[in-house]
Amino acid sequence: MKFRFKVLLINIIIIAITLSVSGFFLMSRQNRNLMDEQIKNAVTENNLAESAIEYALLDIINDPSILIQTQLPIISERISLGMLNSSTDLYITYDGNFVFPSKTEDIAVPEQLLASTTDARKNYQIVKDDKKTYIYVDTTVKVRNSLIGIITRHDITNTRNIMNNSIKVFELFTIIILVVSGLIVYIITVLLTRPLEKLNAITDNFAEGNFDTRSNLRSHDEVGLLSDKFNHMADSVEGHIDELNDMIHRRDQFVADFTHEIKTPMTTIIGYADTIRSVDLPREDEIKAASYIFSEGKRLEQMSSHLFDLIYLKDGKIPKLPVNTQALGLAVIDTVLPAIEKCNIKLEHDFENASILADSPLLKTAFINLLDNARKASSEGSVIEFTGKVIGESYEFVVEDHGIGIAREDIDKICDEFFMVDKSRSRSEGGAGLGMSLVAAILKEHGADFKIESELGKGTRMIVTMDKSSEDEELLDEE
Repeated sequence: MKFRFKVLLINIIIIAITLSVSGFFLMSRQNRNLMDEQIKNAVTENNLAESAIEYALLDIINDPSILIQTQLPIISERISLGMLNSSTDLYITYDGNFVFPSKTEDIAVPEQLLASTTDARKNYQIVKDDKKTYIYVDTTVKVRNSLIGIITRHDITNTRNIMNNSIKVFELFTIIILVVSGLIVYIITVLLTRPLEKLNAITDNFAEGNFDTRSNLRSHDEVGLLSDKFNHMADSVEGHIDELNDMIHRRDQFVADFTHEIKTPMTTIIGYADTIRSVDLPREDEIKAASYIFSEGKRLEQMSSHLFDLIYLKDGKIPKLPVNTQALGLAVIDTVLPAIEKCNIKLEHDFENASILADSPLLKTAFINLLDNARKASSEGSVIEFTGKVIGESYEFVVEDHGIGIAREDIDKICDEFFMVDKSRSRSEGGAGLGMSLVAAILKEHGADFKIESELGKGTRMIVTMDKSSEDEELLDEE
């Protein structure tokens, strides 16, 4: 069942119950008042008849020669015609026998009421038949040791009809109120639920894959708040989908680039291996071919190592310990110095003493890659600088060369997997385009800030900023 019909049904039930309960009490009170008024009138008329009969009997009760039972019909006739209302009938009994009216067929008094005529109290009884309703009132007067029963019958059929008609009018009024209020409630419910239906249609559209769908409902109530929440959810979902699509694209690009990168060394290895296998080469050519196979194999080994480190960094949790910056810098220098001096390049270094939280082997790998890239970009006789200094609560490592530099449009892409600024130079040096992506991953895991400043033909400056270790600082101060 739709929400609007639920609201309509609930409101109709509430209105019906409210009208029924309030109408019941109002109609009951009104009918009770009407009936009390009619009973009061009936009792008044009976009292009037009683007083008139007693007054008429005052003249004859002291005269023994006059029979009261013979005078009662005359007195009753006079009272019935002259004093009582036309809708009221009078019945008189004398010692239990009817003396008025004279015709037996005109007497219509309930047996239960006749039995009470010997009681000195005033009694009344409401009697209904198929067409009419009466109020019977009786009282008893004792004269000459005899009982005179005075019974009045008051016709309240019109009052009863008025009460029944009032009930019918109220029922009709209730039906009309229910129909009108139901129509009004339905219209209001439609107006209130229309924004929800629009939002439902928007949600269906969004669920079908139209992720740019947004709600344009604007109101200062819960519907407007729900619309804003939907738009916020849609933005988040669309953002996550864009991230997933970008991740899938990068994954596919990674696989394509990796396939392309591995194809070149494999082709070289297979070609030279087939030559050595199938052709008798001079010793010099054989050594040359084997050297090519060895160098390309080492490049594949380096690529596999870098890929393993990248996967480890993305899926693993790196434990960090306090590391001395001087010791770390000197360990990196010891590793890269032979390769740099072999290229006739000078390496200058200077490190201030401090402590950082890090994984020493991984951070060492990152700086080795940065210095190796600086070596590849530098020419013979140039200088590479590797320094470290304390800046406030941070420690800054800088690797600076004066080589070929990096184009501005390539700086943002240099940390992508398999990206190479100069592919021919990188491959001749045994590179695979994974070094900088590995550096970026290591530094990200350490929470370091990595910035590249470069200009073509003038060199490159790579800056790594990390937080100092406060606990280790206290130890250094104590020393």
